[in-house]
Amino acid sequence: MKSLPDAGRRPAALSILLLAVAVWMSVPLRLLVPGTEVNLGFTDANAVYLVENAAMAGTIVFAVGATVLRARRVLTAAIVVVGVHLLVQIGTATVQLVQGALPEYLLGTLLAMLELVLVLTGALLARLLHGPTLARRTGFWVVLAGALLYILWASVLQPVIAMMPYGGPLPGMIRSYLQIMLLNLLAVAAAVLCGWASPVTRRIGAVLAGSVGVLGIAGAVGAIDGYGGAYGAVQIVQGLLLLAVVPFAVVAARRLAASRRDASSADVQPQAEAQPSAEA
Repeated sequence: MKSLPDAGRRPAALSILLLAVAVWMSVPLRLLVPGTEVNLGFTDANAVYLVENAAMAGTIVFAVGATVLRARRVLTAAIVVVGVHLLVQIGTATVQLVQGALPEYLLGTLLAMLELVLVLTGALLARLLHGPTLARRTGFWVVLAGALLYILWASVLQPVIAMMPYGGPLPGMIRSYLQIMLLNLLAVAAAVLCGWASPVTRRIGAVLAGSVGVLGIAGAVGAIDGYGGAYGAVQIVQGLLLLAVVPFAVVAARRLAASRRDASSADVQPQAEAQPSAEA
């Protein structure tokens, strides 16, 4: 995973940041779900508990993109964000243990801690390792493992386990869980592709982000009917943020491609000058 030229790194970093902010919009969406009565007590409606869990996807997407990009400032920011998020989850686990929380809630927090530990470890490896290519890529694979564990647990396993006391999830709910898992996978894939040092992957990442943004805006119409105008408005903002990823990813791809063409031309020209002329 080679370091990118400065010309392509900055717009790539902006595309990853916009992508993470768009996914972090899950926090207000979660708080705007009808029937949610946020409090500061030791319940599953605790404001800190709801926010930290809703923000997990955005934190992981940011860390994945930063690890692939390996820009020092962006990667340092991702390490700080993941570290703070991990501390909050540790605090929640401590409170749950003291207050005797239900096993499924405690298990969810402990798994969130494990996921964040994996992501933080991978980000630190990406920041500290400067050796061979395999060593530099180790951080990315560790972060990706944490991201996939989060997607599998939060999107499918956790809601299925939560529905077990009520006879298990209905078939329609399973479809909804799988759709959420697919959207999370697309967000992580877009972060990887937008940060990867290749013009082709960045264009594909732009297409993925734009597609999810269009789907989100299209789904806002139904969300307004079911969840209210505020929820639909936030979903539209989320879709617009995802669409804003597209131009930055495309610019990052073009600048990277141009820098590689210039480098190739610079290599070819000295070789041509070194060849003896036919007239000689």
